[in-house]
Amino acid sequence: MKKLLLAFVLFASAVFAGETVPKNIILFIGDGMGLSQVSAGKIAKGKLEMERCPVTGLVSTWSSSSLVTDSAAAATALATGSKTGNGTLGLSPDGQRLKNVFEYAKEKKKSTGVAVVCSLTHATPVGFIVHATGRKLDAEIAEQIAASDVDVLFGGGRDVFQSRLSELRKKMPVALTTEEFRKLGAPGKAAALLYPVHPPLAAEREVSLKELTQKAIEILSQNTNGFFLMVEGSQIDWVAHKNDGTNTVSEVIDFDNAIGAGLDFAAKNGETLVIITADHETGGFAVLDGSVENKTVNKTGFVCGAHTATLVPLFAFGPGSGVFGGVHDNTDVGKAMIRFIQASEQ
Repeated sequence: MKKLLLAFVLFASAVFAGETVPKNIILFIGDGMGLSQVSAGKIAKGKLEMERCPVTGLVSTWSSSSLVTDSAAAATALATGSKTGNGTLGLSPDGQRLKNVFEYAKEKKKSTGVAVVCSLTHATPVGFIVHATGRKLDAEIAEQIAASDVDVLFGGGRDVFQSRLSELRKKMPVALTTEEFRKLGAPGKAAALLYPVHPPLAAEREVSLKELTQKAIEILSQNTNGFFLMVEGSQIDWVAHKNDGTNTVSEVIDFDNAIGAGLDFAAKNGETLVIITADHETGGFAVLDGSVENKTVNKTGFVCGAHTATLVPLFAFGPGSGVFGGVHDNTDVGKAMIRFIQASEQ
């Protein structure tokens, strides 16, 4: 036993080169958020919460099947540390099941959760939960989510879970309205299915992504073994697909406000690693005119209405953050998180 323990300690020190192993990890994914989207958010907000991170880097995003990834393959890469083909969730290109960070976290008796502003059956959140050959298999995906042991499920998608509400309610309180969500308190587990499918745009949401994030942290942080939380700014991508510059800015700001909640917790807690990145860039977005003094973005442009293969930003804060500086592949981010979880104390 002593020899095994010594081998483990040597492994951990070699992997992290002096980095402290975090007890908790919060991963923020800005869907479709490239450097120009971040730039627009900074101009409009003045100072972004993500600027509080002392470590920055860049991430390549291509999948095993295409230079330009989709969200399913990108989420799988971040969640498992392995590439897969576009449209695939939690499976290798040849169909083999890939173990994800949530599954590694559960082995260490950590709590897990997702908080998103899309349906819970959408590609990014399910990339951390399910194993499926196609991202459009909503019924199969909902079935896997309902059967999973994820502790916090916050987002939309109420309609597709109608036949599984009783199953979910056997495991946890389920909020279906804003009022019910705000009365949840801090149970050990909770779900909030606040919209029939997807939430509206940021300006119209009754519950912001920041509020979802704060509640998720409140619930998950009760576990003395730690937690892993994935938070997605889902609709940065959607408005960029529509070449909607105005709402691209507002979605980035909504996402950044949620990041502030995560960083506030991490700063007080001292044992939490916060990672902020994107699954890919969308639209080939650019800021063309505006004013730093007036905090306005007056003119934007897009080169397309699809995803691009450009590198995306990476920010990190807290114990273990040092390994994320520089240029990485998205699989490197996944592998690092998995190694931290494996090296954490139980």
